Amino acid sequence: MDNNYWNQDELIEATEGELKEHLKYEIDMFRETCRQLNLSQKTLFERNLLLESLPTHIRILTNFFYGEKKYCNDLVAQDFLPSSVDWASERLPQTELLNDAKNKADKQLAHLSRWRVKIEKDNKKGWEWAEIGDDIEKVIQKFENLRR
Repeated sequence: MDNNYWNQDELIEATEGELKEHLKYEIDMFRETCRQLNLSQKTLFERNLLLESLPTHIRILTNFFYGEKKYCNDLVAQDFLPSSVDWASERLPQTELLNDAKNKADKQLAHLSRWRVKIEKDNKKGWEWAEIGDDIEKVIQKFENLRR
């Protein structure tokens, strides 16, 4: 593929079903990653895989629920709601924990940076997945209730 492929300025055609399928995947993967992290019998490698998956889904879901479109093909929560619903005024406020988790995911996993060293030195390497899961789950539930 040449670079022009990735510079799509026109809206990419997709059915509502196709879009919903991808949203469901992200929510399901976030939930299952949190669930798997609560299970104790994991090798270090398996645990690390889960801990790398978690921030990916945190980033995607916080961008979806709290971000704004940068490009016409980005999807945000408002895209899945009736036009009569204003998600920005209906959604729950983004918690400090979710904001920190998103920032941490940006710095620790999305890029190879010196932030990894600082996060480790400051003893902030761990993830509070149960609490993060609770916060995101509340937003998902609010979103789902507005979709009905």
